[in-house]
Amino acid sequence: MKRTLKTLVIGASMAVGVSAIASNPAQATTFSFNDTNEIKTYTGGSNGQFITGDTTAAIKALTDKDASSNVELWHSTENPTSNVGFTATKGKYNATVTSVTADDWKSFSSQWVNDLLTNYTPFQSVWNGFSADTKSLVTNYLPSLGMGDPNIGGFQFDKNGGVELKLVGHLDVKSKLASTISLQVDNTWDSLKSKFPQQTTLPTLSEVETLIPQLQTQLDAIPGQITTAQTQLNTVNGQITTAQTQLNTVNGQITTAQNQLNTVNSQITTTQTQLNTVNSQITTTQNQLNATPLTNTTLRQTLTNTLNTLNTQKTQLTSTLSTLNTTKTQLTSGLSTLNTTKTQLTSGINTLNTAKTQLTSGINTLETAKTQLPEQISKLTSFKDILSLQDALKKYEGEIGASEIAKVVTGGKTYYAYSFKSTASGITASDDGVSYSAIYTWQTPGYVSSTSVPEPSVVLGMLGVAGIVATQRKLKKVSG
Repeated sequence: MKRTLKTLVIGASMAVGVSAIASNPAQATTFSFNDTNEIKTYTGGSNGQFITGDTTAAIKALTDKDASSNVELWHSTENPTSNVGFTATKGKYNATVTSVTADDWKSFSSQWVNDLLTNYTPFQSVWNGFSADTKSLVTNYLPSLGMGDPNIGGFQFDKNGGVELKLVGHLDVKSKLASTISLQVDNTWDSLKSKFPQQTTLPTLSEVETLIPQLQTQLDAIPGQITTAQTQLNTVNGQITTAQTQLNTVNGQITTAQNQLNTVNSQITTTQTQLNTVNSQITTTQNQLNATPLTNTTLRQTLTNTLNTLNTQKTQLTSTLSTLNTTKTQLTSGLSTLNTTKTQLTSGINTLNTAKTQLTSGINTLETAKTQLPEQISKLTSFKDILSLQDALKKYEGEIGASEIAKVVTGGKTYYAYSFKSTASGITASDDGVSYSAIYTWQTPGYVSSTSVPEPSVVLGMLGVAGIVATQRKLKKVSG
């Protein structure tokens, strides 16, 4: 009877425990992936294997409590072009974890930089000295750091749906940052060097620091140079106007003198013709007189009178012709002088126009430089800033820990999961012997760390076992 009672009590206690377990099963986290082709799993340790597209292996890596086993989201390149990853669901909670694209960077790059500088203060003063353009330039090439293809070594929800990620990466990303900055230095100089043909090699920080104030001095001098050149141009324009007026006057005088000379030449021709006619008449009359007998006094007197009249005409015509030739000589001389003046004025105007062209071109060049120099100085200043960052990185002797970045969407909010605080993993990847040397932990705000408290079903099961033990003790007493 005692044994039967003992059996019934134990059976009842076990039934209670099993019933509790059955009615309160532990909720497991389920995973679904949106692009298995871009999912690559590392099985863990320093001798792990890489498996692509295997969701079973991926889920194991995410939940096996071994952070060195991990899932890389977007493994084909270091610069994802889409959000590839998984969605985890546990009861009423779900979270989507994906790779980070260049567009995503725009949402959090400023905060990432601020967090970086907070953790590595030696770079803060360098950053503070950057121009706004440089800061924008640096944040624009952050996506090229290749940090958007995260390796997730662990995922879990807390009891309130908070999320914790284990990000697997490098203990020191200084060399990676140095390579990226070096590439940006080269690219920036390639875009600038055409403006500085005298600089045949990549300039040093010191050379750039010297060049910038030189360009600034040139820029500061330009307004004064423009004013001087404009004053000279105004003077030249005035001289051109005066010389052109003089040339117009001379051209008018040349026209008048030429008309007068033409008239005189015509008068000379007419007078010469008249003189030739008179000379011919004189010759004819003289011959008639010579042929007339001395006895014919009447005819001889008539011919003598005619000859005297013709000689008077000849004298007058000869005098007129002489006067006309003198006038012709004077007009010809005057025309020659006027033409010389015209040539000089024309040459002077041409010289002034050349000076005008040169001054105008010089002013245009100065105006162009006035517009271009600020841009060149700005770009050169940004280049100097990048060189300063490169120099600071070279001089920095410590490690720079920075995790890769995952995009996490949960509870209606979007987070970017990253950390600058690492823990040595104790392993390196089997392919390169360098990767996976650090673990970075990220949690959503208010995350409640897990404790050793068992699931309700386990507790009830334990209560069932405890009931069995207690019953056994009571039965022992009864049987005793």
